[in-house]
Amino acid sequence: MLYRTKSPEVRTFFAAIAFLVLAASRVFATSVIAPSFDDLVTRADLIFTGQVISQHSEWRETDGKRSIVTIVKFGVEQVHKGRAGVTVKLQFLGGAIGAVTLDVSDMPKFSQGERVVLFVEKNSVNASPLIGFYHGKFSLRKDASGRDAVLKHDGQALVDVAELGRSKRAGAGAIQSGLSHEEFAAKVRERVSQRSPK
Repeated sequence: MLYRTKSPEVRTFFAAIAFLVLAASRVFATSVIAPSFDDLVTRADLIFTGQVISQHSEWRETDGKRSIVTIVKFGVEQVHKGRAGVTVKLQFLGGAIGAVTLDVSDMPKFSQGERVVLFVEKNSVNASPLIGFYHGKFSLRKDASGRDAVLKHDGQALVDVAELGRSKRAGAGAIQSGLSHEEFAAKVRERVSQRSPK
């Protein structure tokens, strides 16, 4: 996690938040572990497909300390686990306000209109509401055949849910050979039903 500023007057701000930055950096350094598909589904209290409507950064106070957070609003297309309304707002630590920027390593980023499948855990409590930071985000893009292909955080196609949480394999599949959104959503719902109490 890194604060940057273009204004020399803000340097005193760094001294005030040095403890927060150091403590948070230690947490984040050990938090980003690639979860398996089973971990993603089991831990998530909400799994949904949505589209980015808007995002903005603001100051928020948590446990008596001020930090910059970014609020991303999504239009909900499908809910695969949990409950959600027509829209969902997720809070991510970091962002930019004026001359001050808070960068958090491995935090997922979003673009306007982007369509995604998200695995959410403890929104507004954790630094990232997505499990495993960027590992809990799967982008959707049209492939050559017009399907909504599922992409991992590195832009590679998700070929099989069994590859999640494992070391990267050489020769990852192209978008055309990856899972479609429909196939991925079906696997999520199947795992959710297997995990639900009988």
